[in-house]
Amino acid sequence: MNLKEIGPKLEKVMDSVSVCEGLILADMAGKVSMGQTLIEMDHKAIVKKVITMLKVKIEAIDKGDITDITIEFKEGFLIVVRKDKNILIGLLGSDGKGSVGLLSRQLKNIFK
Repeated sequence: MNLKEIGPKLEKVMDSVSVCEGLILADMAGKVSMGQTLIEMDHKAIVKKVITMLKVKIEAIDKGDITDITIEFKEGFLIVVRKDKNILIGLLGSDGKGSVGLLSRQLKNIFK
């Protein structure tokens, strides 16, 4: 991944999705390439847990690897998009319900 190309795209997403609380770019080995969150968060710990979720195999469904995840928490949302060995993580607060689809689409577009 070319970080010089990805960085401005992530900034644009943060600007265009006003309720976005953070974005993290990492690889499946757990290396965080860049991350920006509105409050202090442990990006490496978040990435580690997300990778654990992405590695889950659901053989009974037989549809292949997990490529994206959206989780609603009591107070916000986590959106994960995976392409090859790279992952993008987006965080929304509780006021971001209406922007879940928008943020997911924008993260997917970054990997195109």
